[in-house]
Amino acid sequence: MTPIIANLALVLAAGWLFRRFGIVGEGAERAFNQYLYYLALPALIIVKIADTPLAGLGWRFLAVNTLPLAAVMAAAWGLWKAGRIDWRLARLLIIVSVLGNTVYLGFPVADMRLGSGAIGYAAIVSSVHNVFIFTFGFLLMTLVCERDCPPARFARLIGRSVVLWASVAGLLIAGFGLRIPGLLHGVLADLGKTTLPLSLFTLGVGLYGKRLAHNLPRIALVSGLKLLLLPLGYLLAAKAFGFTGLVSRVSFLETAMPVAVMSYVVAREFDFDEDLVGQSILLSTLAFFPLLYAYDWALLKFL
Repeated sequence: MTPIIANLALVLAAGWLFRRFGIVGEGAERAFNQYLYYLALPALIIVKIADTPLAGLGWRFLAVNTLPLAAVMAAAWGLWKAGRIDWRLARLLIIVSVLGNTVYLGFPVADMRLGSGAIGYAAIVSSVHNVFIFTFGFLLMTLVCERDCPPARFARLIGRSVVLWASVAGLLIAGFGLRIPGLLHGVLADLGKTTLPLSLFTLGVGLYGKRLAHNLPRIALVSGLKLLLLPLGYLLAAKAFGFTGLVSRVSFLETAMPVAVMSYVVAREFDFDEDLVGQSILLSTLAFFPLLYAYDWALLKFL
């Protein structure tokens, strides 16, 4: 596990250092993200899902990948109902504390720890998480409101989720047993190969300049729900349903990812506290690396 963590940390550090010393200028992160989000990631997801057998991904797979998300969302809703947090923080928690960095960080971790064959399953898991979060999670979020609440532009966010629609396309291709034409498959595969190192590098660039100056209790709450409660919920669900093996291990790693970079998009669309979201991305990403040892131990012992 140490070589994997060192690999991840060094590529992240390279991105941070390139931004720190001006080798990568301000605004470059946006260009990298646009390339990844609109081209490389969809290409990788379509190819990997289309090439991944869907046999065995039945109701246990769906239950174990959705019930822990629902439990954490319900915990956030319960804190609001009990008067422990305000409605703005509750709304943020319902979405951000379960929206993991399953692509930029999750795909490289799954690839390094479980092999390249795991990426297809990681893409399917990421798709299931996104669909559930932006349906059930959104509906639950609309129940959290006091006085005048701003509208949540759900349809606009889903319409712009290229990664989600690429996942749907890959699932349809795999589900109907279709084959991607050879030339197109080769082009998509070549584009996809650029995704893993560039996503880590871009994440490192994006972490530059972020600070944990304030909001520590709230940052800790978001990060704790994402990094501790959600993975624990997954292990309990996997144990209850007898869900083990490669797919279960991939699902666990994806569930344990830190707060997603995509949360910035969500923050703008849903009027969340963008500073809190950015600080939660930073803290949860930094905390993820030492916790990865614990995740790996749990993966080997229980899954």
